[in-house]
Parts: sequence; structure tokens; C-alpha cells
Amino acid sequence: MYDYNVPLTIEEVTVRPPADNQVVVRIAATGICHTDVSVLRAALPYPPPVVIGHEGAGVVEEVGRNVKHLRPGDHVVLSSIATCGHCLYCRSGHLHLCESGIQTALAGEQIAFEKNGSPIAHFCGLGTFTTRTLVDASQAISIAKDIPLDRACLIACSVITGVGAVINTARVCPGETVAVFGCGGIGLNVIQGAALCGAARIIAVDVVAKKLEAAKIFGATDTLNVAGISESSDEVRALTSGIGVDYAFEAIGSPEVIRQAFLSVRRGGKAVVVGVAGFGVDVALPACLLSLEERSLVGSLYGSANMARDVPRLLALYQQGRLKLDELITERLTLDQINVGFESMEKGRTLRSVIVLD
Repeated sequence: MYDYNVPLTIEEVTVRPPADNQVVVRIAATGICHTDVSVLRAALPYPPPVVIGHEGAGVVEEVGRNVKHLRPGDHVVLSSIATCGHCLYCRSGHLHLCESGIQTALAGEQIAFEKNGSPIAHFCGLGTFTTRTLVDASQAISIAKDIPLDRACLIACSVITGVGAVINTARVCPGETVAVFGCGGIGLNVIQGAALCGAARIIAVDVVAKKLEAAKIFGATDTLNVAGISESSDEVRALTSGIGVDYAFEAIGSPEVIRQAFLSVRRGGKAVVVGVAGFGVDVALPACLLSLEERSLVGSLYGSANMARDVPRLLALYQQGRLKLDELITERLTLDQINVGFESMEKGRTLRSVIVLD
């Protein structure tokens, strides 16, 4: 990506050799995520030139001299957040909030590639829209070699972000009620996360009929098409006898949808913001509901994940037939079709496009 709002170009670059705590990974497959679109459209203004892409899986080719838990040939899922292991957040078990994690990943200072002597950054310290990349060793999570990498790559973002928001952030319990606003790749995984937790009612909310049909496959018990409806929270509350749901998840990153999610929860309920809004965007809420009704609004970064713990668990569920990965993939593309994949996502034609490189 050389500039915002300009199609990506396919070029030959040089991958830097691994430092002591880095590994080189040959990318086998990578999903196209809406966050990548947000970078291209400057909603998340990551400075170019940069190789974007962050939902990847592949095979380790080289390891730095201090890397002991990985070796060449290992299959890995890539995490968008590096962890240092010694900051306040890592020591307290909140690895996804590591001081060297997401803030560093969005700063544009991590360099993996060179072209004609000029440095090129890699988004989130990954840059998976490439055949080979350089990552911090903490971002490479080893997996079994019998897991198809074009499915495993989805764990790296959409699945862990959605399922993790339910299991790790909200901790939904059996019998509780859930509404999910936005049924794209993230929202569908919130839905299947709620189903895995045993939620009694899962209300899918969107404006696209095709996405609502897909939501039923992933576990939605009710669907609401709110196209042309300004107060979608009223529709959710109507389905719950006017009470509201225990949990509402916003999976779009829209300030108005965040507001609707908040208004749809019951007294003491919790709205969880999973979608990433653009920088500088504010949300207006009726503040009295925070104290007088004990409603809460919380964020969920990367599904509050501990990737070394959560990736094996999610892949075990996939192997048991309890976690849907195959059903998320609408199309498989080659790298030279990357801009086609972006167009398909922006027009809402796909659940997930996967670029297959190996």
C-alpha cells in the first residue's frame, strides 16, 4: 500500500533476516479482514508504504537465535498482538493489552521488508499479504500439521475476535440472551461463540438479508432485518418482552450502532464493542442509564485473547465439528486478486475471502 484509497500493488520485496526473537514465516493463507479495508481507507491511518494483512497462517522458515519454542517446518497461526511477557498486563494475564502490543503494531515503526534499499513496514507486525514475512516469535502460535492452513488462518482474527469476545470478555453463561449487531465475519463468530456458551436466545441484527440467513447457520435463534429502521434497539427489546438482552455485541465499529447495542440491553446488562471505529470518532449515550440502570459498555480487543491458550482450544473445537470455519469462507483467491477481494468485502458480497499462497 503506497497511499490511502489507492489499489494495492503486487511487487517483489526483500524480507529482512530475523533478529534474535523473530521468525520468518512462509504464508500459506490469509483472510481479508475489514480492518485491512479500514487501513486502506484511512479510517485506521497506518502510514504507508506498508504491506498490510494480518489474518494469516503458514510455515516457519527461519528462527532467531533466542527462539526456542519454534523450529523450521512448524505450522503456525499468526497473532496480531506481540507480547513482551514482563509488562504489567502480561504479568496480570492480560496479554492482549501488552504495552508492546497493539499500540506498537499501529505505530507504523515495525519494518520487515525493503525495496531498493528503502524500508517497508508490515501492518500489526505481520503483513500477511505476502509470500514470506518477518514476525516477533510471540506472534507465531504453533499448531498441528494436519489442520488445513486456509481454515486455520481465520482463527488469527475473525474467529478469535468474535468467539473470544463472548467467552473471554463477556463470559456469557448458559441460558442468557444475546443480540449481535452486524453479521459479517466478526459478527458471525460472535454468534457461534454465543452458541458455544449455551445462550438461550441469540438475536442477529443486520440490514442485509443474505447475512441474516448465514447467521442462522452459525447459531442465531432470531433474525432482525433493520434496513430503514432508525431505532433497532426497539426491535430487539420487543423480542424480549420489552426487557432487553443480557448482552449486546457491536461488530461493525459504527457510533450509532454502538448506541443501539447499548440501548438494547436490560438493566444490569452489558454492551460489548467489538468493531473498530475510526480514529477521532465519538459515541453519544444516555449517561443516566449507566448509573440508574447499571448498564455497562465495554470494549473487547482481539477477543481478550491469550493466543497460546485459545488457538489450540478453538482448533480442537473445529476438529470436533463444534466450531465452523469452512462455512466462513465465501471464496478463495490468489494474491493477484487481492483488490477483487477488497471490493467484494466492501460491497458485502462475502463472509470471508481467503488468499491462498501455498
